[in-house]
Amino acid sequence: MKRISQISIICFLTLILFNCNSSKQQKKESNRKQPNIVFIFADDLGWVDVSTGNTNKNNGSKIFETPVIDKLATQGMSFTNAYTNQNCAPSRAALISGQYATGLDNQVYNVGSLKRQDKRTKGFPNVLIEPHKQKKVIAEEGINMFDVLKTKGYQTALVGKSHGTPHPLKGDYGIDLPADIHHIIAAPINGKRTKSFYLALNSDKKGWTFNSEFVDKYANPYDDEYINTTLKPYQSQGNLELLKGTPKHLTDAIGDFSVDYIKEKANNENPFFLYVPFHAVHSDVTGRKDLTEKYAKRGLNPRVAEYASMIELLDQNVGKINDALKDPNGDGDFSDDITNNTIFIFYSDNGGLRENNPLKGKKGNLTEGGLRVPLIFRYPDVIKENSITNQAVHCIDFLPTLADLAGVDVTTLKKKDGSKPKYDGVSFAKVLTGKAKRISRDNLFWHLPGYMDERFSPTTLIQTRVGEEYFKLFYFYETEAFEMYNITKDISEKRNILKNPSSKEMEIALQMNADMLAWLKTNNAPTGTWVKNKEKVPYPKVEGVKKYQQ
Repeated sequence: MKRISQISIICFLTLILFNCNSSKQQKKESNRKQPNIVFIFADDLGWVDVSTGNTNKNNGSKIFETPVIDKLATQGMSFTNAYTNQNCAPSRAALISGQYATGLDNQVYNVGSLKRQDKRTKGFPNVLIEPHKQKKVIAEEGINMFDVLKTKGYQTALVGKSHGTPHPLKGDYGIDLPADIHHIIAAPINGKRTKSFYLALNSDKKGWTFNSEFVDKYANPYDDEYINTTLKPYQSQGNLELLKGTPKHLTDAIGDFSVDYIKEKANNENPFFLYVPFHAVHSDVTGRKDLTEKYAKRGLNPRVAEYASMIELLDQNVGKINDALKDPNGDGDFSDDITNNTIFIFYSDNGGLRENNPLKGKKGNLTEGGLRVPLIFRYPDVIKENSITNQAVHCIDFLPTLADLAGVDVTTLKKKDGSKPKYDGVSFAKVLTGKAKRISRDNLFWHLPGYMDERFSPTTLIQTRVGEEYFKLFYFYETEAFEMYNITKDISEKRNILKNPSSKEMEIALQMNADMLAWLKTNNAPTGTWVKNKEKVPYPKVEGVKKYQQ
C-alpha cells in the first residue's frame, strides 16, 4: 500500500513537472515576436563548392573554405535536394513570384532570351524551332514574396543583384529599400571610360563609386581601420596588408550595407525582411587580393584561385551579416542579440560555374549540376540543429514557406484587380519545424521552350518522388526523345533507364509521361513553332515513352 502511494506521488509530481515545462514552452512560443528574415542568395555557387558535407551528402569541397557556412549548417537544417533553375534570372523570378516561368505573373524562362547564340558556331545555328518570346521581368501587379510579407508589417529591403526584376529596380515590387547594384562598374577616369568587375572605381565625377546611390558610401579603398575592425575577425591565412589602399570589393560593400541595415532595423517594432542576392561568385570572377594570393600560394591556377577567393569572400560576408544579428549596435554587448528571432537562409541561384562532380553538368544545364544547390535554414528553437533532409524543394516553394512562418494566409490575398494570385509552390514549413518528413507534392517541373547557346535546347523535365527515390524524365522537342534517370541511385545521371527499362521502371516512366503532359496542358506551356512550317510544336505524345518498352 505504501509502495502504491509512493508511485502515485511520483506520477503526480512528474505530471506537474511536465505541465510546467509545457507551459514554459507555450509561453516561450507565445512570447516569440514575428521573426525577422535574412535571405542570402549566392550567385552560381555549386552544390559542392562549400566545404560542409551537410548540404551535399558529404561531397563538400576540399579546396574552397567556407567555415561560416559550415557552422551555419550545424545550427539549422540542410537540404541535400534543393533545386533552382538553370541560370540567374529565372531562379530569381520564380523565387520572388512563387510561380514557375509558365505562371501568369512570371514568364521569365532564361537570362536575356530563349534564343541565346551558340558559341561553338560564332552565331545562332540553324535551329528546328523558333523559340517562345519570353518576358524579362516579373509582373508588377503580382503579389510577390515582398508583398506577402508586407501584409504582416515587414520592412523589406533588397541589396545586391536585381534579376527577374528590373535594373535599376523601379516599380511596385513591395521593396521599401531597392538597393540593386550591378557587378560591372563603369566610370570616367582621367577622361577615359573605364570598366571594372566588382572593384570600385575612382570616378572623375563621383569619386570612389559602385554606381549606386545606396552603396557608394562603402566604396572607399581598404584602410587600416576597416582592415583591423571589419576584416581581421574573419582573417583566414590571407595577408590583409595586401589590401591597404586597394579598391573595395563589391561583395564587402554589400555585406557592410547589410550590417548597417540590421543595426538600423533591429529594435524596430516591425520585423524586417533583408534579401541579399550577392553577385559572388558570378563571372567574370574577381577575388579579393589577399584571398586570391592565399589560394595561389597553394598551387592553384589563377582562374581557380580567383574562384576560391570569391567563395571565401562570400563566406566572410555571410559571417559579417550573421554577427550583426548577435550584436546589432556593435558595442560588444550581446544583450541586443536578435539571432533567436531571425530566420536565416543561405541558398544559391543555380549550379556552379565549374566542375560539380559527382553531379553531371554545370550552370545552364538541366542536369543535376546545373540545378541542385546548397540550402540551409536556421531558426533557433524552431528548426532542429544539425538536421538534414532530402525533401526536394524549389525556388517556387519559398514564398508559401515564408508566408507560413510569418503567419500569412496566402489564400486571402488579392491582386489590385481583385483576382487571387496563383502560386505554384508548396510550403515546406512543417519539414523545417519537424512536424512532417515530407510535403505532399511528388512532382517538380522545368520547361524551357527555346535555346541557351550549347547548354540546352527546347526541353521539358519532370522530377518525381516514388517512395524514397527521385526520378527525372526529360523530353526533347526537336527529336521527340525521352531520357530517364534515377537520381537517388544514379546521382551522376550515367544510366539512361529507357535504354533498358524494367517493367517497374516503365510503369514509373508512363506515369511521369502522363503527369508531364497534364502539367503542360494545365499551364498552357508554350513550345515555340517549327521553323519549316510555322506550326506550333506539339506536346509529348500520350504514352510516348512506350516506344522504349522492351
